Amino acid sequence: MQNSNNVVGKQSSYDEPMNSPEERVKSFISHWYEQWLQAEAKSETEKNNGQGFDFGYWRDLMSAVDKAHFLVGSGSGSDNSFGPADYDPNNEKIIECDIQGDLAQLLTELHQDEGRPSNYHAYELKLDAEKDWKITRIHTLFHPPKSPVIAPEQHADILAMSSSAAPFMNRQENLNLNEQTLFQQNRRVTIPHLDEGETKLKEVGKLQISSGILGILDFGYDIYRFEPLQRRVTPGEYLVETVTTHDRVAGIRVKLSESEQAVKWYAANTPSGNGVYGVDAGNLAIFDVANLVELSHLRKEKLFNEWSLEGKTELLSMTGQDDCVICTSGFGDGAYPAFWGVNEQDEVVSLYIDFMILVQETENGSYESI
Repeated sequence: MQNSNNVVGKQSSYDEPMNSPEERVKSFISHWYEQWLQAEAKSETEKNNGQGFDFGYWRDLMSAVDKAHFLVGSGSGSDNSFGPADYDPNNEKIIECDIQGDLAQLLTELHQDEGRPSNYHAYELKLDAEKDWKITRIHTLFHPPKSPVIAPEQHADILAMSSSAAPFMNRQENLNLNEQTLFQQNRRVTIPHLDEGETKLKEVGKLQISSGILGILDFGYDIYRFEPLQRRVTPGEYLVETVTTHDRVAGIRVKLSESEQAVKWYAANTPSGNGVYGVDAGNLAIFDVANLVELSHLRKEKLFNEWSLEGKTELLSMTGQDDCVICTSGFGDGAYPAFWGVNEQDEVVSLYIDFMILVQETENGSYESI
């Protein structure tokens, strides 16, 4: 582990090989900022002349930055937007650098204008064949990277919200949905506004639940006022399945019993929720809450960014092995219901999320599975 508290400084040449991750990051930040200043000055001139921002010019500037500082195939991702400076050698400070062989992780803190909280950058770097450190990825965070996503003083209270004896909540009256109708293989379906399609049932793998406390959330956003599902389940490893149609995930479920099927359904609610979960980044995840509370902001950001590259349904490892499953959410952003499936004795045998693709609205405004 190497640490540095130096304010990032300007390098003499941006094309020279860099012997350390610190040198490369300092060079990148200075180069990026110089290009930003050029674009800012040009933008002000064009604004005074009644012209719009020249994104072609900005992309050319960023292309030069990416070529100089990034491994081939990687880039800063700055070329599609322009605003306040994302990198600033006058205000960005290296706080930690960790080198493991030919890989490195470097963390910086960017102090903003008065009244605005700091931003943080986590740079991933690799030593290439020419012994030159190049950046492979940058993660931007709004909290200290190694801090937990949920404050430690909240952990005990959050875990105590879930109980195996928690009462069931009836699902919303307008959601007349059926797990067994939804999760079928090779079924021909017709959806309004889409061509006829076929359902595909797929096994994802085994979700590891060590605490019995489950949570559902959009993994792409910061976690605020988090609550677990009110009903606690028996710890174990459980098969996860998805049903897809028209290349979209129509539903995901955790089979909490290998032999029984659900015959009725209740809302899979949190203590203050109704079992419907909002989506703003095109995904929902189901996970072991005891492992979530130990997750750092940086680890969460990396997991989500890596998943986003392909966006397929898969198991993730937060702080334990395969303790989270994530998938895209139907038609995208919105709000989606989750249900406990129970047997005749009201014993939980499944947990599933319906992404409201294989549904139809009835004349009285309720939704039915098709």
